[in-house]
This record gives sequence, C-alpha cells and structure tokens, in this order.
Amino acid sequence: MPPGPYPTGTTINDRYVFSRKLGSDGHVYEAHDRHLDRQVAVKLLHPVGGTAQAWDEAQRLERLRSRFLVDVINADVVHNSDIRYIVTPLLSSGDLEAAARDTGLGIRDAVRYMQHICGGIDRIHADGMLHRDIKPGNALRGQDGVFVSDLEYCAIFGADGRAAPNGSWCTVAPEAAADGGYCSIRSDVYSLGATAMYLLSGEYPVDHRMPRSDQRDRIANGDIRELRVVAPHVSQAIGTVVRKALNHDPSTRFESAESFSNALANAARTSRDWRRVLHAGHLHCLECPRSAHRGALAVCSEQVGDGIRLTAVTLPSRRRVSGVQDVVVSQRRLAQSLQRLVKAIS
Repeated sequence: MPPGPYPTGTTINDRYVFSRKLGSDGHVYEAHDRHLDRQVAVKLLHPVGGTAQAWDEAQRLERLRSRFLVDVINADVVHNSDIRYIVTPLLSSGDLEAAARDTGLGIRDAVRYMQHICGGIDRIHADGMLHRDIKPGNALRGQDGVFVSDLEYCAIFGADGRAAPNGSWCTVAPEAAADGGYCSIRSDVYSLGATAMYLLSGEYPVDHRMPRSDQRDRIANGDIRELRVVAPHVSQAIGTVVRKALNHDPSTRFESAESFSNALANAARTSRDWRRVLHAGHLHCLECPRSAHRGALAVCSEQVGDGIRLTAVTLPSRRRVSGVQDVVVSQRRLAQSLQRLVKAIS
C-alpha cells in the first residue's frame, strides 16, 4: 500500500472497509468492521525510514485503559506489507478543535470537557508518563464524554520529572518550544490551559494564523494573549485559573492536571453559560440560556460610524434588558466594555 490517502472502499485484511478519512492530518479512517459489523476508527502506522513503526501507542492504550482515554480494539499488520494499524472505537462527533472553531463552546461544556481531558491526562501521569501533545484536536467527543487520543508521543519521565521536548505550536509550553528544552507534568498542564482557552474562546494563546517562527518566538517569550480579551464573557475567576496554567514559569503553574481541573470547576461554579455566537454584520455577540434565576440573554456588538454599539436583550423577545442602556465604545475598549456589561447582567 502506498502512503495514501486511501479512497472509499479500500479494504485491509478483508475486514476493515474504509469509508472516509478522519481529521485533516495523519492517517486515520472511519471503517466498517466486517467481523463485528460496526463502525470503527483505523489508524495506519506507515514505515518510517524503511522500518515498521513500533507498537508503543497500542500498548500504551491497552495499559492505560481509563474512562477518559480512547480504548484499543485491535492492533495488527496489513497483509503483504509492513504497515501496522490500530483500531479504536469510532467517536463520530469529531474532535474539540472542530467543535470550538471560531466561537468556542459554552462555558459549561468547555469546563465539563476539560474535566474529562484532565482525568485522562492524570491517568497518564500516574503511570509515570507525559502525553506531550495535548490539544483540542486530540480530544474526541463520544456519546458519554470526551476521550484523550493520540498517545504516540507519550514518554516516560525520568527521576528529574522530565522527558524530551515535543508538542504542537498551538498548545506547546515555552520550555518545550525552546532549543534544548524539555517536557514535564507542568508542561502538560500548560497545554491543558491552552486547550481550555481554545474551548472557551475558539482562539489559542498565540494566534495560530501567524507564521510558525513568530508563534515560536511569542511562546518562548511568554508573549501570549489573555483569555478575557478574546473571550470577554468569561468570568474573572475562570480567566485567573487559565492564566495560572499558562504562566511562563513552570513552577508557578498548577502542579497537576487534577489541581487545574478542580480549580477550573470551582471557578465556573457560579458562572452563567455564556458563549460567543456569530451574527451577520456584527463584531462580537454573546448568548446564554435561561438559568434558575434569570431568563435567556444576548449581547450584540454592532459597528455604528466610528464606534461600536453594545446592546443587551432578553431572548427570545429581543427586548432591551430592563435598566441597561445601549452604549457606544471604541474598538480599543470593546473587550473591557463587554466584560463589564456581561458581569452587570449576569
């Protein structure tokens, strides 16, 4: 078999029939398992440098079985080739990078999903390993939660708590991005913080649309964006927790995935379920559903001349919120003004 991508109908070992490619990179396919009559995900491990890849990822998945880690169903070799493959359950709702793209998720979903991700990562750490590539694209949604995937970069950490550097630019920690750098539990915590920021806002700590060299420089220097600037609807309490996870100095971050998870859950306990929505012609709009003490609300930001008008309304009537007047602000003050307005009506 050549490296791919493989068309619909490609069959391996007279058992797995490919129906479509999953994700924008890698070699993972949705397939029909003829033996079990079910849809599964098949990850192909093509040879590297003429040598078949190891079974490390499959063995890690098997050894680390957990509520929040993807299970392994099968691991085998494609007949008449040196291509190995891993079969896992098909999580048909996709990954969290796609789910949160552009707008982020509602605060409750984002925090709940982070609890699941942190649970999976904590299990990996408890076994003396680091994930080293935590990101929204490696968190898959199923019917009963979110599951951490892609354990191929997991590494055992040494007596000093460190392993060789690795990571994706969207969520990599400064110490792992630097030449001669390293990974640790706290670099995984940084990646969890970057993942949380994306789930809450649809944006990473450093704009991923920038050239990679610029991203690396900003990450290495700690020149990252603030969550509440790109997502003004997020409370100060949540923003503070995420910012701690993203501290440039590893020693000042949370000491574990569990401690970050707990702090995030506590910070979100009294927050309303705001999320960003897209309205044609508007700049930054927000909505939250009905709560026990207040009806559904929306905030719209609309360009008017040289300023931006902020309007708070009730849903579904779209009547102005009682006692809250429209206000016109400059672009420079938009995030701060949205923070104040959301706090006032929440």
